[in-house]
This record gives sequence, C-alpha cells and structure tokens, in this order.
Amino acid sequence: MSRTIELDDDLYARLDGRATNNGFESTEEYCQMVLRTVLEELEDGGTAMDQDVEDRLEDLGYLS
Repeated sequence: MSRTIELDDDLYARLDGRATNNGFESTEEYCQMVLRTVLEELEDGGTAMDQDVEDRLEDLGYLS
C-alpha cells in the first residue's frame, strides 16, 4: 500500500541529496528508512526512559 506525504521543497531537496549520497535507489526508499529508524528509536527510547524514571523513583523510596 502506498501513501503520500507532502513535504516542502527544501526538506525534499535535503532528503533527496542524502538519499543520493548514501546510495539509495530513490528518495522515497531513503525516507522510509529514516522514518522507521526514528520511530524505532522513539519507541525503544520511551520505554528505556520510562524504566529509568521508575528506577529513580524506586531508589528515592517513592515506589516499592
């Protein structure tokens, strides 16, 4: 399934340049990789950060 996301010209040009410089066959392929990577980091990072906060609260005696 294919969807369309509108990007301003400057952002598209930057992504297109990076896609070319990094050997991607298309700007779309590069954008998909970037978005997947960012989402994985956000999702994994959020869990790690939540655990860090929970550990700190436990160390302070607020959680048992």
